[in-house]
Amino acid sequence: MVKQGKVPDGRQIWKAVRAELILNLYPLPFSTLAPSVYHVYLHPDDFDAVETVCPRIVAQVERALTAEVEKINRGFERSARRLLTRFLERDALAPIEIPASGWSVHLQADRNSELKRGFLGIVSTLSVPAPVEYGGTPTTRIVKSVVGGRQRTTSTELRAVPQSASTPAHDSGERARLTYEDDQGMHIFSMRKDSLSVGRGGSSAWVDVQVITTSKVSREHFRLRRDASGRFFIQDVSLWGTTVNGETLPASVKTADGVAGPGPERELPGSARIGMADVLVMQFEAVPPEAVHRQ
Repeated sequence: MVKQGKVPDGRQIWKAVRAELILNLYPLPFSTLAPSVYHVYLHPDDFDAVETVCPRIVAQVERALTAEVEKINRGFERSARRLLTRFLERDALAPIEIPASGWSVHLQADRNSELKRGFLGIVSTLSVPAPVEYGGTPTTRIVKSVVGGRQRTTSTELRAVPQSASTPAHDSGERARLTYEDDQGMHIFSMRKDSLSVGRGGSSAWVDVQVITTSKVSREHFRLRRDASGRFFIQDVSLWGTTVNGETLPASVKTADGVAGPGPERELPGSARIGMADVLVMQFEAVPPEAVHRQ
C-alpha cells in the first residue's frame, strides 16, 4: 500500500494497478475479463517528481500486466487463484484474457485538487456483458479508487455504451478524429468506438478524451455518439457551455441535487469546430461510414 506523504515510486504504482486488475475481474464460463484501461493520477507535486520517468513506468506497468496474467493462467500463483475464487465466491476462474489491443496505462497529474500528497487515484475500465436493466446494451464498468495511507476507497459505475447496428462491437475502425491544443500541446484523438466523453477528467471522473486546461472546462464537458447510419450527435454536460461552429448547444440539465446531467442531443456535422467554455476548441472530422467498414 502507498504510504501517506511519500512520493509513490514505480513499484508502488504497479502494485496499485495490479490490485485493480485482481479486484475487478469479470468471470465468464470459458474466460475471465480484466480491465484493460488504467488512468493513474498523482498529486501534481508527486507527478513532477516522477515525470521524467513516466514513459518508462507506463511501459513497464503494461509489460508487468501481461506477465502477471500469464503467471496466473499458468497456475504459478495457485494461492492467488484460491483467494480470487473465495473473494468472488465462484468456482475456479477460467483463464484471464489479455486484451487483443493491449493494455492502456496513463499516468498523469491530478489537476482537480482531489488527491493528497502520497496518494494515488486510479480509474479502470472494463467492457462487460450488459445487465438486464440496460436492455442488452453493452456496458462499460468504471471503477474509481483512491489509494494511500494504507487505505483504499472504491466506487463503481456502470455506463451503457450505445452500439451501431451496422458496426460490430469488436470493430475498431476509426469513426472520427478530434484535433485540439491544450496546456500540454497539440493532440489528435482517433475515435474508434461509437460513443465517447470529453473533459478534464480526474480521479473521480472518467472520460475518454482528457484535456489539460482551466477549470472552466468541466470534468465531463460533452459526449459524442455515432448511430447506425454513421450520423454523429453531441450533448452538453458542462457548467460553462459547449458550442458547435459558434452556435451554443442546449445546456446541460441540473438535477434536484445540483448535479449536471446531459442536455438534449443535437446532430453534429461531419466537419465541425467544438468550443468548450470559450477556453478550448476541438476540430471534429468524421470518417465516412464506408471508410470505417473498409478499415
